[in-house]
Amino acid sequence: MMNFNFKLERVLNYKETVEGYKKSKYGNVQKKLSDEENKLYTFNQYKSNLQNEKNSSATKTKVGNLAMYSNYINDITKKITKQEETITRTKEELEEAKKEMIEAVQEKKTFEKLKENEYEKYLYQVKKDEEKQTDTIVSYKSSAQK
Repeated sequence: MMNFNFKLERVLNYKETVEGYKKSKYGNVQKKLSDEENKLYTFNQYKSNLQNEKNSSATKTKVGNLAMYSNYINDITKKITKQEETITRTKEELEEAKKEMIEAVQEKKTFEKLKENEYEKYLYQVKKDEEKQTDTIVSYKSSAQK
């Protein structure tokens, strides 16, 4: 009896490798997005603390110090704007990685389904061959008994 041999096994293995790579890439971009969002949160917290410090010490601080607070706040506001742009780009990158991952999963599933169908055909053929052998044996025994 012949063993099942899927002709496109190498292609299926390649598709599985590609799928793993795309999933890994998606995970990495997701982590990057999370890190960038944490940076933005930190910048916003820092800005809030600076504004609170500036407001609480406004009456007892020199004008030079208030100007320094304003400069710090302006600088951190620029960093926040840059960080928001970075997050937007990272979200776009994440969306692209997600599309690629979904496509890779679908391609792999297509080949898995093809393999499954080929295996079912193989099993059907094996069953047919066994039935032929049984019929041959039965007909041989019946003709030998006559």
